[in-house]
Amino acid sequence: MLEDSQDWYTVKGIETIDSPALLVYPKRVRNNIKQLKSMVSDPERLQPHVKTFKCREVVDMLMEDGISKFKCATIAEAEMLAMAGASEVLIAYPMVGPKVNRMIKLVLAYQDTQFSCLVDCPEQAQHLSDHTYQADVYLRIYVDLNVGTNRTGIAPDGGAMDLYDFCKTTSHLITMGLHIYDGHIRQLDLEKRKEKCDQAFEPVNRLIRTIKEKYGKDFNVIAGGTPTFPVHKDREGVICSPGTFAYWDKGYHDALPEQQFEYAAVLLCRVISRPAPNLICLDLGYKSIASEGTLESRTWFLEHPKWKILSHHEEHMVVDIGEDYLVVGQVVYAIPNHICPTVAMYDKVLTVMEGRLTGCWKTLSRKRKINI
Repeated sequence: MLEDSQDWYTVKGIETIDSPALLVYPKRVRNNIKQLKSMVSDPERLQPHVKTFKCREVVDMLMEDGISKFKCATIAEAEMLAMAGASEVLIAYPMVGPKVNRMIKLVLAYQDTQFSCLVDCPEQAQHLSDHTYQADVYLRIYVDLNVGTNRTGIAPDGGAMDLYDFCKTTSHLITMGLHIYDGHIRQLDLEKRKEKCDQAFEPVNRLIRTIKEKYGKDFNVIAGGTPTFPVHKDREGVICSPGTFAYWDKGYHDALPEQQFEYAAVLLCRVISRPAPNLICLDLGYKSIASEGTLESRTWFLEHPKWKILSHHEEHMVVDIGEDYLVVGQVVYAIPNHICPTVAMYDKVLTVMEGRLTGCWKTLSRKRKINI
């Protein structure tokens, strides 16, 4: 998408806004939602992940555009979605320990929302079945498949059918289908990414055929994240779960050039010191921006693309600015390399419309617990 102006991110009255702060541009968020919908034939093919934004306001925007199914990673995110009136919520995370009872309480408290979670081994399924039986609650589950990410899941050709069969026989568990996350597939070239994605999905296809032959029923297949979304969106019957699209970030902007989303979240920081003629220190430490990845890639300065980050600490970021000259107190705008963990550092984001601060959105589900 085209930028509406070169200085779209600047804010009038910036002197009243403390830093560091995360600014969000609702008009751009809406544009990104429309762009997402334009990439699929039917909104029912979408079950976006909410880990990026974690706020009710973006969920409301998505639901206004006909998207009512969501994916999340925490019980707090699931509760936020239920509070917003989501029809279906998949917690794409294994429920172990006290989370099992929290999940049951969630199902009982928000009965207008269909909740589900992941299972990747018989022990886990049995544990869920025992607890839901005791509570007299039926819980929807998806068998989680490992297609190479090696994070969670069971290999599709390594016992997944036996696990699927086992889940079907357990008490109080409703087996909804299969879940696949292939976050390791990130080739820059889309055709090469598609080739790797198709290779990883082939054993899944075989498993799907086996399940259909045995049970003769349709079931859900939820697959992929943002990198493989352009591939899975063309698979018949597959539901897609991109998430970063809402705010976008520099990492995916560079790694996924075929996806034309706009930056919709910007970090506001300030120069707090000039320790040397070519150096500035910004108030953009570990506690303000995700510190993963290489030092140089952690952020991109919108007006200063050639700056080089030299060091990063809890409250400080030291940058080599070359021959540029900035005074202490000067404002700097930056795009994070990874927006999702960056958002989790802010209890609220500040909204900007037409160059003016208009309010704030509470990052409600950055908390580990809302009510349940």
